[in-house]
Formats: sequence, structure tokens, C-alpha cells
Amino acid sequence: MCDRAGYSYGVSMLIGQQTLFRYAQDECNVSCIVTGEKWKQNTYIVTHRSSFNTIIIDPGDSADLLIQHIQNDGGKVSRILLTHPHHDHVGAAAQASEYFDVTCELHKQDVRLLMHAPMYALSFASKKISPVSRFQPFDELCLPSEEPALLSIHTPGHTKGSVCYLFDDFAMTGDTLLHSHVGRTDLPGSCAEEISGSVRELLNQLRDDVLMFPGHGKPWTVGQAKAWWREAEMTPPIYNNFSQL
Repeated sequence: MCDRAGYSYGVSMLIGQQTLFRYAQDECNVSCIVTGEKWKQNTYIVTHRSSFNTIIIDPGDSADLLIQHIQNDGGKVSRILLTHPHHDHVGAAAQASEYFDVTCELHKQDVRLLMHAPMYALSFASKKISPVSRFQPFDELCLPSEEPALLSIHTPGHTKGSVCYLFDDFAMTGDTLLHSHVGRTDLPGSCAEEISGSVRELLNQLRDDVLMFPGHGKPWTVGQAKAWWREAEMTPPIYNNFSQL
């Protein structure tokens, strides 16, 4: 199946609330595992088709499903990247890090939030998650010679260290920019003014045909987002309730 932008994808149901979406992007396959009954967060698995190098972005609730999918596809995990360390996006990070023997990487300004993720999981979701002990903070991540090549774009607002990851023709935007709205700004370390500036700068940097994969919900193109943002920026809504993540 192809959407109007020409991106091929397929959908297959897994178990319970978990859904797997697959996308073909230039030299990479992108899989999205949707987990969590409440927030339905997206975990992304980016696999370079030639080298089978695999990058996990935002390991959500289910380490078992994540591991099973990568094993079935024959991927070789080289990195685990976090757009931000809110508990719904790092619930499986510790297990994935140990299983694949790979360190989690995140922006240096979000290290404290990562340390507090188990506490917030108990407070907000009455759920226990394992603390991430293997992590590497960065200020800027730029890997132009790796397969797949990528770079990070610091986009503070939802958290102080929120980042987006830009590949060749697609980007992972975390909770900075979701389809037709931005992330919440009433949480520790968040700022409505910062997120507006981050969204503006992000859209200015990217080509209109780049496909953006958010932390929750469906993907959309930069061109679609720019059209929406021209209207939304004039009368900014308040992003501070549980339906707007």
C-alpha cells in the first residue's frame, strides 16, 4: 500500500494493544511498535537494508515484543536513542540495553529526568520500570558516515533535552511535534515558549518531503506540518492536558 506521498507501508496486528506498522524509507526499513493502553507510545526500529544495522528509538513498554521483532528481522542493534526520557518512552530501555549490550544515548540536559523515570512511572502510571544504568549523554550527535547516517537536532520545550533525529528522508520527532499538535508543556522541565521556538526552527531546517514519525500517533510530512503550523502559530493553543502529550 502507498500513501499520497509515496511511502509504502503495511500493518499487522500483534497481541492485545500492540500494533506493528512497517514503512520503507529510501535505504531503511522503519518499524513502529505501538504499546501502552493509556498513551499508546511509538517505539521505532530503523534497519539499514544493506548492512542490517539497526537503531532503536524510544523503547516503550514491551521489551519482549521489541526483541522478538528485531530477532525475526535479523537486525544488528548498534544504538538505542532516546528523544526524551519520559517513563512511557523508556519502559523497555533497561532490558533492551542489557539484551543487546548497547548503551542508551540521550541529550545531556535530560539525564536527571532519565534517573527519575522509575519514580514518575509509579506516580503517573502505577507501574514499575527498571532504571537505565547504561547510558551516554551527548550534546550533539552527528553520524554522517554510519549506516544509516543521522544527526540530532536539539528541540527543547517538552523536556529540556528533547531531540529529534534526522535521517536522510525521515525524522523521529518524539513528543516535540506530533500530528497537528505539539507536546505537553506542563511537566517538569517543559516550556511552552521553548517548544514553539523549537517547532519553528525544526520545520525551517527540513525539506517539505521529509516524513516525520512522532512519539505518539501517525506520521506526516514536513510540508503538511508547515501548513498546519502557519495557522497554529498565530493562535497558539495551550498544550497542558492529558489528551495532548
